[in-house]
Amino acid sequence: MKTTNTIEVAIDTVSQIIEPVKRDFGIFFTPEWIVDFMIKLIDDSKFSKKKNVAILEPACGMTQFLAGIKRNNHTLFKKAIKFGVEINKNIYDHIKGENAEIINADYLLWQTDRRFDIIIGNPPYGIPSLSEHYTIKVDDETKNIYKKNFSTWYGKYNVYGAFIEKSIQLLKENGELIFITPATFTFLDEFKRLREFLARNGDTEIIYMGEEVFKPEAFVTSVILKFTKGKNIAHNLLLAEYESGQTILHKKISSWKGEIITFNSAFTDGIKKICEHQLSDIYEIRISPRTPEIKKNNFIVRDKKLVDENYLPILNGRNLKVDEIIYEPLREHWIHKSKINTLRGYFNRPHIVVALGFRGDRQIAAAYDKKAYPWMGDVYHLTRKNTFLSYKMELSDKDIVAYLNSEIVRRYLIDTFKEVTYHLSITQLKQIPIPLTFKEFKKLSEIYA
Repeated sequence: MKTTNTIEVAIDTVSQIIEPVKRDFGIFFTPEWIVDFMIKLIDDSKFSKKKNVAILEPACGMTQFLAGIKRNNHTLFKKAIKFGVEINKNIYDHIKGENAEIINADYLLWQTDRRFDIIIGNPPYGIPSLSEHYTIKVDDETKNIYKKNFSTWYGKYNVYGAFIEKSIQLLKENGELIFITPATFTFLDEFKRLREFLARNGDTEIIYMGEEVFKPEAFVTSVILKFTKGKNIAHNLLLAEYESGQTILHKKISSWKGEIITFNSAFTDGIKKICEHQLSDIYEIRISPRTPEIKKNNFIVRDKKLVDENYLPILNGRNLKVDEIIYEPLREHWIHKSKINTLRGYFNRPHIVVALGFRGDRQIAAAYDKKAYPWMGDVYHLTRKNTFLSYKMELSDKDIVAYLNSEIVRRYLIDTFKEVTYHLSITQLKQIPIPLTFKEFKKLSEIYA
């Protein structure tokens, strides 16, 4: 911990330190105009008569936000008690902050009795693991501590979610949290606990910033989260979009409980008026076995010399095109026809398959697996539910494939989820409105036309 006298950083030196490790720490520099925009979101009226406003910048790096407050709101800066937390010792050694207390610590493990009026910054992004497949290098022991400490941790959790929870814990009542983060917490299943946590604990404002903010350094669709802590203002949600220098309001909700957050347009509203049901009302939606499961299956053969006509290749996402399946081995995995059910029971019957990855600009790749082959990897499998509603469905599985591949669905996804992800999540797939009758299908075509 240190206190220094000027908010300056040896930028060239720190940049050289950060460059080789920024992937391991999930570091992305924030454009100055974004810093300025976020600082202007601070509600000055709360703090105009208050002395000693406590301000914290987590994962502070070059203290961009503390410096930004000085640049944009000198009055607030002068009366503030300023803090920063930085995990990287080399960066910490080169940080200088004007009367700011800079702490060298892992923010998610840092313990303090102090509470803050304003917490502002750009938290690291990434799934913590020592695996080469993930960006933020964290050992299993530390990751287990994270899981224990944060109630919102769920599935393959991204550390920025834990930064949000930690920061809300450290806010004073009526305090403000302002972060720029990926937009994925607005709808992915991994963040359902976080959304519920936000809804229960205060007022949530989300400003959609789009996918250009961090390019070319990072390809991530970003939002600015402004959260105000207070049980008396809980369950309020405001959704807006930054476009051409203006913030455009999309919706306000006063009873938000943490449901996924989506956008609306005249087109999506028209689709929903015609289609009363979603894809998940008609279909069970599951995903193929992943690589670890495949490796554990003793019936899988990887030597082509051992394969005869009684074996089938295990297909994956590369075998799946728009309305087409390539029934050829693109990976060297085979399984005996009699053992397919050791992977998934539904592999034995024809059904719809949908790729996790988009083809082009939000183009879904769906096809009908008429040969009932085994699959692995990033592929969803749609099998009809045995319900009364399913019996009312006039459209065949092949009709639904055509619908999923249509321009209608592509535009619906763009208008509803913007550029939030580069792949189709199971949550998005489940929520696609679906026509039950040919009359509804015809009306949808008329709307698009």
